[in-house]
Amino acid sequence: MVALSVVLNFVKIGGPWVAGGAISLKALPIVIFALRYGLKWGLFVGFVFGTVDFILEPYFVNPIQFLFDYSLAYFAVGTAGVIRISNKAGRTATFWLGGIATVIGMVFEFICHYLSGIFFYASDAPKGQPVGLYSFLYNGSYVGPSMLGVLIVVIILASAFPNLITRRI
Repeated sequence: MVALSVVLNFVKIGGPWVAGGAISLKALPIVIFALRYGLKWGLFVGFVFGTVDFILEPYFVNPIQFLFDYSLAYFAVGTAGVIRISNKAGRTATFWLGGIATVIGMVFEFICHYLSGIFFYASDAPKGQPVGLYSFLYNGSYVGPSMLGVLIVVIILASAFPNLITRRI
């Protein structure tokens, strides 16, 4: 799943942005893995992907920024594994729970990027614009559409192939 995330990361829409970030489906394999194998393994796969992503496309300002924008951000996507979908769940339950899990993981990813923007990219904010607003708009401009894309694919998979995202027991 890490390799699939890497491949999906090379397929970007409208990016990368000036200080990093692009619309992509790179979080999709992490979300699916987290749903199938649980929180612990989802966090692990997310952390590994974040580290590999940095190795392949490094953008380094500060060691803490590295953690927030790479390892912790994708570690956070693995929190999708907090949702447990039994392989006995119906399509409707799988649909909703898969969607909720996706939103949870990607909101936590956004929070990591948002905090990084506040603490490490404040100087990039236009003069007079609050740093929090700048970070929200900048990071939301690519994490939001990425979340929507991942959410659509997870919902389609949950509807058409529910066993693909249900818990392996």
